[in-house]
Amino acid sequence: MRKPHLKQSMKALVEAAQIPEDFLKGNVLVSIEGQERVVIENFKGISSYTEQEIKLITSRRKVCVCGKRLRIVNYTKEEIEIFGKIDKVEYI
Repeated sequence: MRKPHLKQSMKALVEAAQIPEDFLKGNVLVSIEGQERVVIENFKGISSYTEQEIKLITSRRKVCVCGKRLRIVNYTKEEIEIFGKIDKVEYI
């Protein structure tokens, strides 16, 4: 069990480093711009990749981006940027 002062120290460290709380909790951040662009942050890897479907592995579930002519235009360990005609983004 954590001691209260350790918990407060960790909170202060996180705030000082400006680390988003969502990132620490393992939450996936999905930003959709129109029907052509989606950016997904805080994922672990790519499960499958076709022009119709891109499945991403997250800490809790998979995220599936479905559409037409999908392509990954930016891929780092922090985020992935997908372009194409996006029909849906779903958790599976």
